[in-house]
Amino acid sequence: MSDSILIDTGDLRFIEGHGQLVVKSHGGRIEAEFHNLEGPRFLTKYMRGKPVELAPRVASRICGLCYTVHSISSAEAVERALGMKISEDVKKLRNVLYMANNLRSHLIHLLFLSIPPVEGLISALRMRDMNIVRMGANILSKATELIEVWGGRSVHVPNVIVGGFGKAIKCKELLRPIHDLAMLSNDAEQLVRYALNLELPELERYRILAALKRPGSYPIYAEEANVAFSDGSALSPSEYYEGLEKVSKDYSTSKHVYFKKSEITVGALSRIMLNKRYLSSRARELAEEVEWGLNPFLNIKAQAIEVLHYMDELISLGGELAEIPPENLKPEDIKAHRDRGTGFFVAEAPRGTLCHYCEIEDWKVKDYRVYTPTAINSKSIENDAVELVKRFKPIGSQKLRFILEDMVRSYDPCLSCAVSLDIYE
Repeated sequence: MSDSILIDTGDLRFIEGHGQLVVKSHGGRIEAEFHNLEGPRFLTKYMRGKPVELAPRVASRICGLCYTVHSISSAEAVERALGMKISEDVKKLRNVLYMANNLRSHLIHLLFLSIPPVEGLISALRMRDMNIVRMGANILSKATELIEVWGGRSVHVPNVIVGGFGKAIKCKELLRPIHDLAMLSNDAEQLVRYALNLELPELERYRILAALKRPGSYPIYAEEANVAFSDGSALSPSEYYEGLEKVSKDYSTSKHVYFKKSEITVGALSRIMLNKRYLSSRARELAEEVEWGLNPFLNIKAQAIEVLHYMDELISLGGELAEIPPENLKPEDIKAHRDRGTGFFVAEAPRGTLCHYCEIEDWKVKDYRVYTPTAINSKSIENDAVELVKRFKPIGSQKLRFILEDMVRSYDPCLSCAVSLDIYE
């Protein structure tokens, strides 16, 4: 029996990159295909044979939104391959900048890509409460300024290098944007409350959630954290990496990534479900007002909660940054370390658990791989699409199309990131 198309979203709106969701009926079964329409970038292939110093700069080009986390994750993977031990001060500053990147990315998604279409609007400029947009834009501006002060520019920051930072950072200069963020703290709470009051569809479907977990903290960038799963199990980062499996799809320019041949879901909702007790006090208090569950639409509210958490964390760490002397951030000579090895790094990017892997020989990149959250979540998007169509089919395909688009957007997919694990690899 030939396939019949039930719903074709066409080019999905309000997402990063170009994608399409197609739901088909095949032999009496409903199947979904999440198509990545972006062209392969071949960035990981480009790295092969290049000096290891280039890896963080090339990795930052994977994405125009997550460039900071890709740069840092790449530097960390290379450092592990070389056997380098970076200072605690470098780790501290990288953690701060990871949070600034996640804060910035969440705000872009909430303000411009998710809240307007959920409310049936074509633009944030059509929102009834424009004050929410202004407040969010102000916070977004300060988060971007924090990244600029550290990285030298707002996009594809060049200051992340293997072993530390390329240009001396006067950490006291970081206090100005952090102070400005503190002044916007109440505005952030209003924005979060607005997001928490959104009416979202109900779509509970069992799946295994995964996120970094470390007792006593809400880990984003933490080498000591394990990867925890909602079934109660936990693995070391190395065991997690070994379980990742890339799967080619003939309808997509990006691969799907399974974990031990099964679906897992990563992202803000997974982090909240597994680490809610370690949120900042304000964020945790608001999080308690939400009835959390295995509903992908709740990822929007989870991102909003994290906005408040990241702001609180950045504000609280401001005083510690001022005490870091610039000389503690200078990198060591790469050639003083071993010339070959393998390394990987697992962290929490805006859209979920991210893994960078590299193999080095003669201080050159022999192999490089990136396992992105969107590639991991692609299977979950397809399974949720099938479940959604089964449950809401009576409302008709036209209305279903819009709900399906909102469901895909709730994952905040980054299709540019997903093609970094090239289909032709």
